[in-house]
Amino acid sequence: MRRTEGYLYKRGSTYWIGWTFDGKRHGQSTGTGVLRDAKAKAAEILAPFQQRTKVEALTQLQSRVDRESAALAEIEDATTPPLPVVGAWDAYQRAGNRREIGALTMRNYAGYWSAFKTWLASAHPDVAQLRQVTFACCEEYKAHLVATKITGRTFNAHRAFLRAFWNVLSEPARTDGNPWAKLAKRDEHSQGRRPLTVEELRHVCQAAEGGMRLMLALGLYLGCRMGDAACMEWGSVDMVRRTIRYTPRKTARKIAEAVTIPMHPELYGLLAERPQGKRRGAVCPDLAERYARVGATGVSDLVQGHFAACGLATTEKRIGSGIRKRVVVGFHSLRHATISLMREAGAAQSVSMAIAGHSSREVHQLYTHTDEAAMRRAVLTIPGVMGDALALPPANLLVGVASELTPLATIKASVRALAEKLTAETVETIRKELLALANSAA
Repeated sequence: MRRTEGYLYKRGSTYWIGWTFDGKRHGQSTGTGVLRDAKAKAAEILAPFQQRTKVEALTQLQSRVDRESAALAEIEDATTPPLPVVGAWDAYQRAGNRREIGALTMRNYAGYWSAFKTWLASAHPDVAQLRQVTFACCEEYKAHLVATKITGRTFNAHRAFLRAFWNVLSEPARTDGNPWAKLAKRDEHSQGRRPLTVEELRHVCQAAEGGMRLMLALGLYLGCRMGDAACMEWGSVDMVRRTIRYTPRKTARKIAEAVTIPMHPELYGLLAERPQGKRRGAVCPDLAERYARVGATGVSDLVQGHFAACGLATTEKRIGSGIRKRVVVGFHSLRHATISLMREAGAAQSVSMAIAGHSSREVHQLYTHTDEAAMRRAVLTIPGVMGDALALPPANLLVGVASELTPLATIKASVRALAEKLTAETVETIRKELLALANSAA
C-alpha cells in the first residue's frame, strides 16, 4: 500500500512542500514564508494524493474481503449445498414457514411447479440450483407462457405461486432476492358469467336430477359458489328456523365468519325430501366426494355438461387465433342470477351482497348490519324454478317461523311462487295450496 506523506522545507524565505508518490519525488512551493500558512497550503496540495491512497487501500481491503467471502461460501456450499431445483417441491411441502394450503390448491400449485420445472430443464439445462434462476430467466418463462395463449388471469396465477414459492424457500436456497417479485403482472380483462334468465333457470333446474338438482338449488337460492354448494354439510342446515349457515370457502382465510341465509320455500321443500334420520354428512354426497377427489374442475365439468345438454351455449370464442374459448355460462351464472333477480325485485344492495357472500371486510360490515327479515324478504323474491313435482312447504311453515316477517309479506311471496308453477296440469294442486294460504291468514 502506498503512503503519501509530505514534509516542509525552506528555499530562501519561502516554504516548499516535498512528497513521494508512486516512487517519484515531488516538490511544490507553498508561496508563503509563514509556517502556519505553509502547513495549510501543504495539506491542500497533498489532499488529492492522500485521497487516492485511501481509495486504493479500501479497494485492496474490499478485494481481500471478497476473497474471504468466496472461500467461506465454498465451504458453506460444500457442507450445506444450496437447494437444488430437483428437490425444491419436496422442500416446499415440508416448509414450516409456508401458510396452510388446502389439498386442491396444493394440487394446482404442483401443476404450476411441474410446468416451470419442465420448461427450465429444456430452456436452461445448466440451471441446477434455485438461486441460479435470474430475472432474465423469469422474463423468458413469461414469454413462453404468453406464447401458449393462456389468459392474463392464468399467467398471474403462475406468477403469484412462483413468487410465493421463492419467498418460502429463500433460506434453504440461499437466494439473493426474489426474481419473480420484479416480474410485472398481465392485464386480466376479466369477463364474468352472464346471469341465466328465469326460463333458462327453469329449464336447467327441472332437467336436473338427484344431487345435481339440489346443488343447483343451493347455488340459486343461496347465491353461493360451486364449492360451497357441492360440499354443503347438513350441519349447516337449520330446518326449524329455515336458515343455512356456512362459511364461504373463498373468504375463509381472511374472514373466517359464517353467513346465515334464510331458505327459499323451494329449497326448503327439496331439503325436506331427505328423511330426518338421513340428514348427516354432505347434502350432496356424490358431488362432495367428487369435489374432494377430483377438484373443482371435476364438478364444473358435470355442470357444464348438464347446461350444454339443456341447449345452453356455455362458451364463446375470444378474439385472436389459438386463444381458448371463454366460459360465459356456468355454475357461477346462478350466483349472478340470484343477485340480479333480487335487485330487480327491489332488494337493497347491502342485502343482495350479504346473501351472495361477502368478499372483503368492507362488504362484511354491510352484512353485519343486514337483518334477517330483510334477507328473508329478498330471498322470497326469487321465483320458483324447480318444477311442478316440488310442492310448496305447508303454509304454517311459511308464516310465523320468523316473527320479523309479516304474514302479508309471506303470503305475497308464497302466491308469487305458486303462480310461477301454474299450468293447466297443476291447477287443482295450486288451488288447494291457495286455499291453505287463505285459511292460514284468516
